[in-house]
Formats: sequence, C-alpha cells, structure tokens
Amino acid sequence: MKKEKLFLSNKDMPKEVMDKEVFPGFYVTNPHIPFYFFAPISIALLALSFFYIHLSILQMILSFGCAFLFWPPFEYFMHRNLFHWEPKSEFGKKFIYTIHQGHHDYPNDSKLMLVGPIVSIPAFILIWGISFLIAGHYAHPFMAGLGTCYMFYDWLHYASHHYNFKNGLFQKLKKHHMRHHYEDNDKNFAFTTLIWDVILKTLIRDKK
Repeated sequence: MKKEKLFLSNKDMPKEVMDKEVFPGFYVTNPHIPFYFFAPISIALLALSFFYIHLSILQMILSFGCAFLFWPPFEYFMHRNLFHWEPKSEFGKKFIYTIHQGHHDYPNDSKLMLVGPIVSIPAFILIWGISFLIAGHYAHPFMAGLGTCYMFYDWLHYASHHYNFKNGLFQKLKKHHMRHHYEDNDKNFAFTTLIWDVILKTLIRDKK
C-alpha cells in the first residue's frame, strides 16, 4: 500500500468521495459503538461459561487470558495482510478502502477510524466458530477476552488520533502509530504492542 502521498487531508473525507468510495453502513460515527455490541456479548459469553457450561473460575481466567496473548499477533497480521491488502476486483478495492485505506487518505476523519459492526460482528462470529472447533467450550471465555481486547484496541486507536493524554505509554503508542501514517505506511503495523514490528523487522528506526 506504499503511496507517493501518504495522506490526502487531515480534514474529513469530502462527501463526494465518501459517496463514491465508501460502502454506506460500513462505518460508524461514535467511538462508543463497539462497546454497545461487544461488552454485552463478552458478558453473555462469560455468563454462559459459568452458569450453563460450568467451567471453573480458573478455567475461565486461563481461557480469557489466552485472548490477550493471541491479540497482539492477530492485530499485527490483520493490519499488515488484510487491511493493507491490494485486491484486484473493484469490490475488493472498495471494501479495503472502506475499512482502512480511506483512513490512510483522511487519517483524522472519525468515521473511518473504527470498523463498523457490519464487518466486526461477522468476523467475531467466524473466529468464534473456528475457536469452538479447536477448543470446544473454552472458546466462550476466550472470545469474551478477544471482545475485550477489540474494544480496548478500537478505543485506543480512536484516542491516538483525537486525544493527547500525557501518559507515557499512551504517548509511545501514539507516536508509533502516527509514524505509520505520516512516515512509512509499510512499517509500524503493530498498535497495542510493538513487539511484532521488532520481531518481523517492520519497525521504523530512528535515523542515527
């Protein structure tokens, strides 16, 4: 997805571009929307695991915690390989533009920062099904953990573009992500952690 111009404008995407390039209904305008969907789903999965499947507290904690180990590489590979995929079909191009490339062209347009439920919910269900095939009922607390990771990721990504908290860790993550947007969009794919950029040598290094 390397381009001569890394972004087109720090203002919102013009309406004529939005109407032409973006699938309607695939974007959201409120950063709280992921919480409205994934918080109830995550709570329901934990309740299902404890009250109906009768997993122990320890089993639930371990399964829930596994999601936090799974999320960093999952986030990295999704960002690098799906969001920066360059499809050949017109539908594929419009889909990728809607869920991510448009965000690169207009990085401060809040409508393009979060993946809408019309994409994230089916993706969640698909991963839930795969997890169930692999781990059986342990998939339920695992997916509750994954939903929690997703909510945190989505809000933190939004915040990195719209807020400037003085917290040192936040500033480090924000700087890392801004360099992905404004310095090299083929580097710095990781967001909530930086380790996978280091491991896979996609970290933007400071010039000596």
